[in-house]
Amino acid sequence: MKGKILFGCIALVMLYACSGSGHIHLPGHGNVEKQNLKEAVVNHVSSTLSNGETVEFEGNSGNDYYKENGEVRFSTNVVYTVVSPNGSKEKHTAHIVCNEDRDKIFEWKDI
Repeated sequence: MKGKILFGCIALVMLYACSGSGHIHLPGHGNVEKQNLKEAVVNHVSSTLSNGETVEFEGNSGNDYYKENGEVRFSTNVVYTVVSPNGSKEKHTAHIVCNEDRDKIFEWKDI
């Protein structure tokens, strides 16, 4: 019985410590963030296209979390491809800053 109580106390202390850092992720949360980032990039780029091109998200690198005005921001470089209606492809890279959930882009800079 004492072992279960001790384990419960340790678990609560660890949960409190993790949540105090402003960053606590449950299992599977990373998959949602990846999907959010992909959709945000594709939507952002698609909104700038006008000749029937499509966008393919390739990936991201150089991930960094930081706080701005008390809110967590995610900074990364993204690689995406613009595909023309005739099938030709152009690869692009951009540096973006978005919210912690990666579903809203605040800054976009083509590299």
